Amino acid sequence: MYAAADRILGRLVKVTPSSKVVGDLALHLVGAGVSPEAFESTPDKFDIPDSVIGFLRGELGTPPGGWPEPFRTKALQGRAAPRPAPELSAEDREGLAKEPRATLNRLLFPGPTREFDTHRQSFGDTSVLDSKAFFYGLRPGKEYAVDLEPGVRLLIELQAIGEADERGMRTVMSTLNGQLRPIQVRDRAAASDIPVTEKADRSDPGHVAAPFAGVVTLAVEEGDDVAAGATIATIEAMKMEATITAPRAGRVSRLAINRIQQVEGGDLLAELA
Repeated sequence: MYAAADRILGRLVKVTPSSKVVGDLALHLVGAGVSPEAFESTPDKFDIPDSVIGFLRGELGTPPGGWPEPFRTKALQGRAAPRPAPELSAEDREGLAKEPRATLNRLLFPGPTREFDTHRQSFGDTSVLDSKAFFYGLRPGKEYAVDLEPGVRLLIELQAIGEADERGMRTVMSTLNGQLRPIQVRDRAAASDIPVTEKADRSDPGHVAAPFAGVVTLAVEEGDDVAAGATIATIEAMKMEATITAPRAGRVSRLAINRIQQVEGGDLLAELA
């Protein structure tokens, strides 16, 4: 299927990100159960991955061998014209001078960069783990050596995994450099009557997060206009009650939890538009 997708797109030079364009199309055809011949003859009748549309619009440049016609014209027929690229802001220009790699990632690949940053914020730098440990997890009784930085090595050994509680949380016992450490981990496969909330994106100023674990009572409705510092909710834990306020002015576009709900620290409560 990859070869068929490559042929449809004109056998373009395959380097990142053009190789991803071919791969996206191949996966899309397999997932949709569409034959390459049917897709090539009438592409306007099918959904097409955004990366393929972007390529056909010239967002990656002009292929050395030219455009695959009439496929390109048919595929773009009736599709809205792309929005013009925004001008670089002063902040972007400063970022290109000081941190070119991070800034280019954010400007050229905003979606993957956002996912990468969210992963780093949630789990730290997991690139220090070897591939087997990352993809398949730790094996009980086996010691893993993780080099955090030159001269700093962490020895990790999984000791035991506890039963899931009513929240679907398990206690994972591990030794870190010989010291026993318990860690609370949510088992997403375990049945739980307590709803699982999504985590707030720390980089999104419109996300309102729970500051710590407790019972949250919302004080707003979807569609409400709020000012910066206005009360969004209250949270109670260990006989302590605190107010959760809006980080900025805006409109409540979505409530992520029920009116009254037990949450963990960092859980998303509401979104401001």
